[in-house]
Amino acid sequence: MYYFNLFALPNFILSAWILFISILVLLKKSKTLVYLAYFCTIAWFFGCGMAFLSVDYLTALPWIKFLFSGIILICPSLYHFILQFLGLLKLRKEQIRLLISYLVSFVFLYFTIFTNLLVYPQKCWWGYYPHAVLPLHPIFLVWFGIVYFHSVRLLFVSLYKAEYSSRQKLQIRYFLITYIVTILGGIDFIPDYGFSFYPFGLFLTTIGISITAYGIARHRLLDINVALTRASIFIFVYTLVLGIPFFVGLKMLGFGIWLFPIALMGVFATVGPFIYFYFQRQAEDRLLQEQRRYQATLRQASAGMGKIKDLKKLLNMIVYVLTHAIQIEHALVYIYNENQKKYVLGALKRKAGQSDFVDSIEMNSLIVDYFLENRNPIIYEEIKQKALDYKDPKLIHIKEIILTLMGALVVPIFIDQNLTAIIVMGKKESGSLYSEDDLSVFSILANQTALAIENAIFYEQMKLTHEQLFQAEKMATIGTMADGLSHQINNRFHALGFIAGDAIDTIQMNQKELSQDKMKEVLKELERAFIRVQENVVQGGEIVQGLLRYTRKGDAGFTAVDVDAVLKSALEMVQFKIKMHELKIVREYDVTTMPKVKGNFTQLQEVFFNLIDNGYDAMMQRKKEKQEPGFQPTLIVRVFKQDNLVQIIFEDNGMGVKDEDTHKLFTPFFTTKLSSKKGTGLGLYVIKKIVEDNHQGQVEMVSKYMQGTQMKLRLPIAIG
Repeated sequence: MYYFNLFALPNFILSAWILFISILVLLKKSKTLVYLAYFCTIAWFFGCGMAFLSVDYLTALPWIKFLFSGIILICPSLYHFILQFLGLLKLRKEQIRLLISYLVSFVFLYFTIFTNLLVYPQKCWWGYYPHAVLPLHPIFLVWFGIVYFHSVRLLFVSLYKAEYSSRQKLQIRYFLITYIVTILGGIDFIPDYGFSFYPFGLFLTTIGISITAYGIARHRLLDINVALTRASIFIFVYTLVLGIPFFVGLKMLGFGIWLFPIALMGVFATVGPFIYFYFQRQAEDRLLQEQRRYQATLRQASAGMGKIKDLKKLLNMIVYVLTHAIQIEHALVYIYNENQKKYVLGALKRKAGQSDFVDSIEMNSLIVDYFLENRNPIIYEEIKQKALDYKDPKLIHIKEIILTLMGALVVPIFIDQNLTAIIVMGKKESGSLYSEDDLSVFSILANQTALAIENAIFYEQMKLTHEQLFQAEKMATIGTMADGLSHQINNRFHALGFIAGDAIDTIQMNQKELSQDKMKEVLKELERAFIRVQENVVQGGEIVQGLLRYTRKGDAGFTAVDVDAVLKSALEMVQFKIKMHELKIVREYDVTTMPKVKGNFTQLQEVFFNLIDNGYDAMMQRKKEKQEPGFQPTLIVRVFKQDNLVQIIFEDNGMGVKDEDTHKLFTPFFTTKLSSKKGTGLGLYVIKKIVEDNHQGQVEMVSKYMQGTQMKLRLPIAIG
């Protein structure tokens, strides 16, 4: 027999709540065993509620045994969960302890179910409740405490182990708080020994369970304080919302059958919001499946944008991804041009048809002002409606601009406070409108795009800086070549002067006595003189042309280049800087079988020039410092094919490089030459940039101090 008891109501509400979250955890995280402890807790709460409703001892007895059986099984199931969570189930000693805990639990279950030697019902002012029987009940409490606190100890010790990640340690802290809150629910054991106060520990236990369940169901563990606060607020609010009507009804109507449907309504009111949110998410997932798909694609694309260094390629990639992922008619990107002081069309992509898009957006355009003021995307339909509602001339003008751009959505791209780019997106091919979720994704895309554009612009500026450094190195080299160049050019001018003087003297001396034979002799002298003039002019022209080839940027492109021709060209130039007669050059390659490389002739000429120049300086330094009898400065050039590359080796017998300087050699402005006047510190830096960045080759240096240096170049072989 049962009777209505208001004190039983919290037990049924909380058991329904824990049943719901147990099923949620079971569905969301089926590999965890924590739901076993949850189901045991449900048995505790529900059995306790039914015992409160019982009218006599015999009716309450099976429910007391039922609820205490749940309490007994909570402990080993939680211990089992902790071992699984910490990855300790594989440890032999923990396996033995877990087995013992289950065996002891079954022993206490036997005494609970088949005897009255552990607990039996006692009548309290709130209803029937378990009464502790000596000595088994205290023994049970000791065993429960040992297993429970051993689980807590495992969690606490794991916080200081390096094998657990920072995220796992956050989870461990999370469960420690849950255990501490839950153990406070053990206050419900005190009434077992005759102390007459209502067992409110079930509320603390529910808070602890709610914290853990929420973290597991969401697949992530939130901040402990946040989760604890949320769970506490939830229980407090629902106690007020559902409790006030109960007490008002009780005051007006007294005890009666009306309380049962009200209690049932309270249970459904607790579970209802979660069921609603579940079905809402399921419906949204189905309705917005396509939208979520392209949003995920955009997120992936935005993450990979930073790897693209070329600005043009980056802009083309943006419009391509937008048109194909979202399935829109077209996409445009306008990028700010510093020289023109306006936003110029950087890239466009359209699915079909022909359209004349606007080439640029002026800096003083109202749409630019709008973005600078609001920083938010503009949806054409929204701005159109606002312009219609408010009759604002500015909004009307902005609407007309977007219409001219043929955009359905316009997204600003900001770098710091500067509007760097504007993305214009056409209508969706499906005809659907852009949603709030779309705008959130586009906001993330805009931020990533801004970073990617900033990186690409920075990379272009760095390329320009490198080119300026290359040119600076060339001009510095030309400065060191000034003496040689002026000497060669002066020689040409002197020769021309002597030849012209001889020709004039010949004419003047024979002016008055010119016979026919004499005339022929004079003409022959003049012929020889002009031939010599022509030769010197050609030689002077070659000097100037070589200088021009060396100083120009080398934008002719990449072709099949003859390495021997590059070496000859470099030697023609380097002769104006170094004394070639002091140097022996050995070519160890066969010109007839030597493969060509894919490269830029002028840039490779600069590389060879610097290698010859560096080798010469190193050999002259050794000659001067060591004063070795019979020392012959020698530069050996080897060329051979290795796999799909052409390997070129410049080997000198100069000073070599000290070990402590090896790692600095390719750093700009670092030089090992005796005089800073002789070296700019840019030569090897330029070599590395030209070979590796421009030619996708490799540069390697092998050097021994006081013995010599090998510079190895690996360049791609020319195909065809």
